[in-house]
Amino acid sequence: MGSMNRHLRADNIAMARFIIALLLFFIGALEAQAYDDWELLTSSPERLIGILDLPDIVQGGCGPAPHRSTTRAFATLTQNGRSVGTIYWYEEPNVVCDLMIEKAGGEKEQVPTLESGYEIPAAIVYERRGSWFRIRLATGSAWIRHDDETDFLPYPEFMRDQLSYVVHTWDGTLRTTPSVSGKVTPLTKGWQEVIARSPGIKFLGSRRVAGELWIQIELTTEERCGRERELEGMTPVSGWIPAYDKNRTPLVWFSSRGC
Repeated sequence: MGSMNRHLRADNIAMARFIIALLLFFIGALEAQAYDDWELLTSSPERLIGILDLPDIVQGGCGPAPHRSTTRAFATLTQNGRSVGTIYWYEEPNVVCDLMIEKAGGEKEQVPTLESGYEIPAAIVYERRGSWFRIRLATGSAWIRHDDETDFLPYPEFMRDQLSYVVHTWDGTLRTTPSVSGKVTPLTKGWQEVIARSPGIKFLGSRRVAGELWIQIELTTEERCGRERELEGMTPVSGWIPAYDKNRTPLVWFSSRGC
């Protein structure tokens, strides 16, 4: 009997360890999937210049993929350069789905992404040279080749056709010209109160001045996502803001999933 009890306890301990390991695996997978868009925008070591769709690999986002496709990543922008790894789509139904990279040494890790559309992850681009794009990895970056230039969504130009807004860290300074010395356009008390809630904008254009990128925006009062009530009595106002905050964060972004 004592021997049987010891075996039962050993079996229970083994089962408990298995369950804990399984839970840790699923928790880890979910955490790996849960890169937060705001975290990726604000903690970026470099300024992003856009995002890159990889439709051959992502194939519509989460859901059964018709076939597996990959692309190689390199340390330099040449296919003869040192290989960093292979980028591919990984999915475990109802648990995790995301863009991944298998490093040259066999290590696998998630590729940081931002959504270009509803649940469509796109690579974060730091630099472009023709058909070559230097994209963000969990640590550092790597070059990939992608020939379809229509898949690249350049910041801030692609905000023109998006449900765009100013991020809540913007200090509300609108200038009449794209320059730090430009005259400041004063905002009404109403607009000042709305600023912290990331009001919607119209993207009017962009311009590079003294090496710095500026965006011309209009704080709009158009009907948008049911927020028109809080903008009642307000008048649209336009001006220029820097494209990036001091911490490299884009000051304008968009709602990839709509309202």
